[in-house]
Amino acid sequence: MLVACSRRDGVFSLSPVFAEQSSLSASEVAKCVVHRWKSSTRQLHRAEGAGAILLRAESFFRGVPIGLRVVTDGRHSRVEYFRRRRADPLYWSMVRGCLHSDVIRGAASTPAVPQS
Repeated sequence: MLVACSRRDGVFSLSPVFAEQSSLSASEVAKCVVHRWKSSTRQLHRAEGAGAILLRAESFFRGVPIGLRVVTDGRHSRVEYFRRRRADPLYWSMVRGCLHSDVIRGAASTPAVPQS
């Protein structure tokens, strides 16, 4: 008899694949990642609790479960990226792009209208 099993645990039951710190607040990092993942993932969910912000989604083409946990750590935020199996590195790149204040402020601002 051959039996196949698949894990039904959430993506956060695994160890994080990557972890970094950011000088930005947890809410700023999460807001930036939501903005970037919104058009490139499926079933994006955000939850808050126990001092952490959790983002859960599936990669757009292959449906790989990915997740992000952002925790306030003193004056910094600890950012942990999770994935169920190998996912496109694009998603981690999007997260890394949200860890620095100059990137977020530059993306949020609109260019000034030239005055003549």
